[in-house]
Amino acid sequence: MRKRSFIEGAALLAFAGLLAKVLGAIFRIPLTYIIGAEGMGLYQMAYPIYSFLLIISSAGLPVAISKMVSERMAYGDCSGAYRVFRVSLMLLAYLGIITSTLLMAFSGAISTALGNPKAVYSMLAIAPALFFVSMLSAFRGYFQGMQMMSPTALSQIVEQSGKLFMGLLLAWLFVEKGIEFGAAGAVLGVTLGEIAALALLWGIYRREKDNLGEEARKRVIKGNMGGYNGQSNREIIKKLMSIAVPVTIGASLMPLVGLIDNVMVVNRLMSIGKADTAASYTVKEATSLYGLLTAYANPLINFPAVLTAALAMSIVPSISESHALGHRKAVAHKAAVAIRLTLMVGLPAGIGMSVLAHPIIRVLYRALDDGQAALTGNLLSVLSFGVVFLTLIQVLTGILQGVNRATVPVKNLAIGAMFKVLTTYILMGIPQINVVGAAVGTVVCYAIASLLDFSAVVRYTNASISFTDFVVKPIMAAGIMATVVSICYKVLEDVTGLTLATMFSIVAGVLIYGLALLAMGIIKENDFRSLPGGDKLGRMLYQFRIFR
Repeated sequence: MRKRSFIEGAALLAFAGLLAKVLGAIFRIPLTYIIGAEGMGLYQMAYPIYSFLLIISSAGLPVAISKMVSERMAYGDCSGAYRVFRVSLMLLAYLGIITSTLLMAFSGAISTALGNPKAVYSMLAIAPALFFVSMLSAFRGYFQGMQMMSPTALSQIVEQSGKLFMGLLLAWLFVEKGIEFGAAGAVLGVTLGEIAALALLWGIYRREKDNLGEEARKRVIKGNMGGYNGQSNREIIKKLMSIAVPVTIGASLMPLVGLIDNVMVVNRLMSIGKADTAASYTVKEATSLYGLLTAYANPLINFPAVLTAALAMSIVPSISESHALGHRKAVAHKAAVAIRLTLMVGLPAGIGMSVLAHPIIRVLYRALDDGQAALTGNLLSVLSFGVVFLTLIQVLTGILQGVNRATVPVKNLAIGAMFKVLTTYILMGIPQINVVGAAVGTVVCYAIASLLDFSAVVRYTNASISFTDFVVKPIMAAGIMATVVSICYKVLEDVTGLTLATMFSIVAGVLIYGLALLAMGIIKENDFRSLPGGDKLGRMLYQFRIFR
């Protein structure tokens, strides 16, 4: 396995991430038939708690591992890179054991506090996954620091495949004992998927261990070891924690946005009256609405974010390497390229998803009744506006981490989270808005945080950002795409039916947007050369005289 450019690595991770998301979507669609909206609500009650504890146990250290390994490999310090991995693996094992034990011990109290004690079974089923995914994160961080993205990509696919097959099987077997047990069976599939992915990475590491040292010797920079030789384990831990702690705090704020909904939505809904009657929502009704928001609408806005999450994952070691070597122009160039690619993905994804929100929901979740589908479509339509901001947050955070400014996105997301709490509480208190207020609050949170992050990146990297090329032209291209998609769907719906009309409209949107990017000169020849197989595609476009 070879080192790749950050765009090549991002493309590989994006492909794996998209495939993983497809498997995740395939998992959720039949799962809704098996356990229903209430069961999905119970499933989602466990997941934010798991995500929050997972961030504490493993979010910061993988980034720190990736950053420190890439810095050491820039100077050919292979033994130092290995020591970083070894120490980190030990730390993550301890943290995984602690967080798994804590979730098991307090699962009953947490589920009661969330308003539905039945969620305890799902929490118990997912608790062991905290240990396995912590170990998994150490291996991923090490390989990413070596700028070898294939192991992470393969592990993501195995992880989701295990969840798909085992989760659905266990949900189907356990649901006869009750909805809560069906939800727990689905969650148990997550744990089994993490075990399978860890086994895969362990096998790859054992096979590639000797080759990693040879790669370092090829990349050595003579006469400049960057002061990395001779560090003790204590010094390594101190450096790791100086990077990991702010990253962990920042990463914990992202699921905190979900945790805010976890705590507020059910309780807030039960405290207000319905729009058409004076009666308050029951526990079951409130849990079902919470399930529509978090299990049906929220996962869809995370789908395009897979592409930019891959870009962020790849950009950290690449920028860290350039920053460690003092290559300021390379840092600025990489930051500008990453931002431009992010906007090229986020803008059309958000606008297109908003235009097709209701058809997408009706296609994917046929088990929902008309009222549930309409409400979920409204939720997705609102949340779609947050896609561009969410994708920006991911990449901008990666850039800031690469230039040793990891605390900046932490502060910015905290500011956004405060606005999220205020917006959600106020809007959900209006019966006519109810759960849609939580979706608006999420968009506000992401918008504020991303704008603050953008300002910081420009300040710390001196990246040259052309407003016309980076924002205006992609918005124009996305606007053309949205118009075509809307017309295409309206024309085709009566002719081909809901599913085919939606699929053809999405394909038409992708093609029209791509052609608009080429026609406006937004995509350049160098963009293709950076992609796997891009040279062949670039030559083909020359033959069609798209590039001159």
